[in-house]
Amino acid sequence: MAKAKGSHAPSSVTLQYQLIRTTTSPDEAQTGVKSFVANLPAFEILKLNTKENLRAYIADYNPKKRNSVHDAIRDTILQEPERFITRNSGFVITASGIDVDDNKKAMKLKDPSIINGAQSQGEVRQIIDEQFANEGEWDLQNPPFFVRAEIIVDTDEDEVTETAIARNTATPVKSISQAGARGHLNELEKSIKQKLPGITIRKSETDVDVYDTRRILQYARLLMPIEVSGNTSAAERLRAYKNPEQCLTEFSDWFMKKDHDKAARLKYEFTVQIAPYAIKEYGFWESHDSWSGHHIWEETKKGGRACRRDDKNKIVWVSPGLLFPILGAMSEFVEQSSEGQWRIKKPKRFKPDEMIKRAVSQFRAHSSDPMAMGRSEAAYDALRIYPQTLVEVMREMEEEAAE
Repeated sequence: MAKAKGSHAPSSVTLQYQLIRTTTSPDEAQTGVKSFVANLPAFEILKLNTKENLRAYIADYNPKKRNSVHDAIRDTILQEPERFITRNSGFVITASGIDVDDNKKAMKLKDPSIINGAQSQGEVRQIIDEQFANEGEWDLQNPPFFVRAEIIVDTDEDEVTETAIARNTATPVKSISQAGARGHLNELEKSIKQKLPGITIRKSETDVDVYDTRRILQYARLLMPIEVSGNTSAAERLRAYKNPEQCLTEFSDWFMKKDHDKAARLKYEFTVQIAPYAIKEYGFWESHDSWSGHHIWEETKKGGRACRRDDKNKIVWVSPGLLFPILGAMSEFVEQSSEGQWRIKKPKRFKPDEMIKRAVSQFRAHSSDPMAMGRSEAAYDALRIYPQTLVEVMREMEEEAAE
């Protein structure tokens, strides 16, 4: 198979290997993920590319911007190729499926993508191109050197994105500093300060005693109504819980596009305006007294603690896995005022106790596993029914009264 070219990763790739071993842990097995480590002839890594939807998080190889790290990689390949596999940190490849044929020493990957190792791949490509006039000269049985690859098989695209971000970010909060330095968070900060003067948001990884900006963007994303997001997919409903980094990345993208893209401006302005309400709303549900009557602290499972209590047995923290679906349901009460300001307006008939009762029911339906609930499309849909029905009934009553 020819080496990958262009910006699109092939839908399936067959790679020859010298050795492959499964490294799937119990935690990975529980989430449906498989992992492997393989030694590959250097030629094989050139068959892969980076999927388009992951390019925002992975630094492309640019031969015009080489540095001492690239020089070290090149020197090892040229001078001690047999040491490259030991000294190099290796490649990380994701795929949605894998078929291993150990008799042929071949594996077929579905939807493969390199998510870490693009710089090393660039150096390998340059040297292979220099040393071999064409692919017909490649000898997979006697390659110039081998490379090591970690292969992660995961069918969840959102999780693949989050893995790509994590594997390419040495300091997870670094992008907060970038967004803060570029002014992307200024209006968000101003909006929050106007209504919640005691809150300071994080704009740099060195900030202390601040409110996590990613959290605020997650809350706002949960409250975003369909007429703003323009997206009815399950991935959109689950994005806030599963992809906090993507919430920040997309907010920065909306900021940069808002002056010439109407949809981006709508999402950006909504997020800025709803942010202080989102903070208060999350706090309202997290500290609500009704949690205490359901004894969910007795049902902590592997997905993590469901809640925490203080020395007076009052619940002071509830897992995001329970709260995020509730906040998503509250998007049914989000409206734009006559002045064009976004806000949350709950009808008087709405009963928070009933909402918490339904959330606890979903928690138990998901084996008392907060993480499973936070990742469950069904949980978000189920909790939306109550406020959605209430809004529809209130609307019908208003229409009847107007007749």
